[in-house]
Amino acid sequence: MDKQQRLYILFFILLGVSYLARADTIGIAKELEIHYINVGQGGSTLIIGPNGTRILYDFGNKSGLYSLIPYFESLNWEQEKKLHYTILSHRDRDHYYGFKDLIDNDFDVLIANYGPLTGNRGSNLLSKRWIEPATKTTAGAVSKIRPGMRISLGSGAELLVAAANGVVFDGTKIDVINENDRSVSILIKYNEFEFILDGDLGGGAEVCSGHKTNQRDVQTQVALSLIERGEISAVKGVDVFHVAHHGSESSSPARYLSQLKPEIGLISVGNPNCKYQHPRQSVIYTLLKKHSLDPDLLDKESCDDVTPVSHIFQTDRGSTQCGPELSSLSDNSNIISGDIVLSTDGTTDYKIVTSGVTWTNGRRVKTELPQNFVFNLD
Repeated sequence: MDKQQRLYILFFILLGVSYLARADTIGIAKELEIHYINVGQGGSTLIIGPNGTRILYDFGNKSGLYSLIPYFESLNWEQEKKLHYTILSHRDRDHYYGFKDLIDNDFDVLIANYGPLTGNRGSNLLSKRWIEPATKTTAGAVSKIRPGMRISLGSGAELLVAAANGVVFDGTKIDVINENDRSVSILIKYNEFEFILDGDLGGGAEVCSGHKTNQRDVQTQVALSLIERGEISAVKGVDVFHVAHHGSESSSPARYLSQLKPEIGLISVGNPNCKYQHPRQSVIYTLLKKHSLDPDLLDKESCDDVTPVSHIFQTDRGSTQCGPELSSLSDNSNIISGDIVLSTDGTTDYKIVTSGVTWTNGRRVKTELPQNFVFNLD
């Protein structure tokens, strides 16, 4: 091989490297994926960045053997059981229970296991199912997540920790006591696309929407801080949001929605949940701007500013087996979806594909027709 041939080969190698670098920069054929997994009355969301970064936010209330692992196997993860990050929103069983089963079945976490706090709240179950298994991963023991932290997902996509443990990313502190209000709130951005996920975070009580709760209003402060710091647009808001606390009236008040302006709402819920009656009718009515109270009681400044969402997807049916009096408090008129997969290039549109897989006799069974939706980005 002469010198000129070697130069030609080197040129084409450098050209290929340059193309790959540009592909990551301009997002060629790369999408952000958000897998809102049906884990019943609990929560678990898998985020896959355009660069392949995998973040699992919450781990559900059921054994991972029957919930998370079958779902990951459907993604053909048998040979590569790797996550880069895990984030526990808060220390309630329906959000942490499935973690241990992943680790016991050779899944690994490579970079960090995060939570709003690292303590076990005096719970042996929490230690057994989350704190101790985390120490067996490459990432090691659970670390306290920091509000304001950013994780690159590639091609300009990014995860921002908007709040945790009552502390908002701009430094605002809210005195929280309820464990739900310690929930980690994250904003995921990819060019023109925004999605917010916040566990069981509270939105406070509100007369106009009929929301009753002892939780603090952390959600509205998060929304206001995101707007003030230019993380989301005051005019556009976000495209998709997690309807916090499984559709409980502790969350998603009108004053929060009027700031966030979501187009789509996602609810993670299970049936039955007779103690809670999720998702609550008052929450669905607020999302759709169908307030059920006497108009004379409405707080016009808050409730009349809500822009109704176009679609509400819920992973499963909520309370339908609790007797007519209790079941009437919930609302299952939304799209019963099973697993919900959202994908976007961040520029033109975002797609939502539903699996129709719901929980029947303790197993994942396809009971609903899969559906496909496409929504344009503003």
